[in-house]
Amino acid sequence: DSIQYVNEMHLLYSDTIGTEIIDDIDHQIQGKVADILIEPDRGKIIALLVVIPGTSEIYALQTQDISSWGNRVHICDSDVLGPATDFVRLQDILDDPRTVIGQKIKTESGFLVGKCIDLQFEVTTFMIEWIFPRKFFFRKLSLPASDILEITENEILVKDQTPEVEEIVEDEITDSGNVQNVTEPAVGRSLRGNLDSNRD
Repeated sequence: DSIQYVNEMHLLYSDTIGTEIIDDIDHQIQGKVADILIEPDRGKIIALLVVIPGTSEIYALQTQDISSWGNRVHICDSDVLGPATDFVRLQDILDDPRTVIGQKIKTESGFLVGKCIDLQFEVTTFMIEWIFPRKFFFRKLSLPASDILEITENEILVKDQTPEVEEIVEDEITDSGNVQNVTEPAVGRSLRGNLDSNRD
């Protein structure tokens, strides 16, 4: 099938999961994206975590080794893929308990916005552009990454929102009774559990 090459593209995390990775030498599918690895202090994706058929080990692909991204993720050579635990540069981030997907979002004044269920990033810089809290009923609120003040182990702290935005979200929380929990653990946490077991 034809591959669409783009110089600038904005992708959702949810659309990224499952994307095939292909090398440009043998034109073989090397694996699929299972998760993304985010450097919390910069809001930058530094690697993709990859599942490869026939192995339970989690592999990593550093974003600097991606040659292009269209319908598939293109790499120059399969040698850029390796077990995630082999990349020294990634270890601090792999061990960092701070997450984005599935994390609570609060304003600096303590207002609970919801839980982050998705994010959007730009493919050439791999910087997060938007985060999306869990929607209540049919309403959905998106927050620009520029509103993020800090990502901690327990929450994503964002700037206080406009009264209109906070009123809408508060009404939705009141109507639903509470903020629904994410029923499944964030993918990153599950993968990190596998990585920890592989180290033992």
